[in-house]
Amino acid sequence: MVIPILFNLTVGLLIPWIIAIIFCRRTPLLFLTVAPFVALLSITLNQIGMALKFWTLYPETNYLIFNSINIDFGFNPAMAVLFTFIIYIKQWKRWIVYLGFLIFLTGSEKLAVIFNKVKYDDHWNIFYTFIAYLLGLILADIYFHFLKKLTKEL
Repeated sequence: MVIPILFNLTVGLLIPWIIAIIFCRRTPLLFLTVAPFVALLSITLNQIGMALKFWTLYPETNYLIFNSINIDFGFNPAMAVLFTFIIYIKQWKRWIVYLGFLIFLTGSEKLAVIFNKVKYDDHWNIFYTFIAYLLGLILADIYFHFLKKLTKEL
């Protein structure tokens, strides 16, 4: 049980944040705004999805909240920070960034399914995961867009 937990901690929390910090270290605003918003979104949606038994994350613990903690505070917020950084700071074409992140995020999830880190219920599949990531990216994009507009007015 210890090895799978350490693997999830390393791959789900430490590596994503190391990558995000390396690329976005000069933009602390992203860490202070986008990361908490996406972490809250991730926690909420993962808890709902696991409670409704749409998916199960492994290794499974007695407390549902701990099953997704590395993803909720690591992978998803770090990817959102990188996503926002590339769109708003590097100013890449939005459709290219969306496409690249959707392929990467959905591909990462598919690998998690293949390696038995995630198990889908009969009512959930990789297409729904793709849609969920698309909606999450859109929400992060809209959130930062309005936040940026709001801070210009101050």
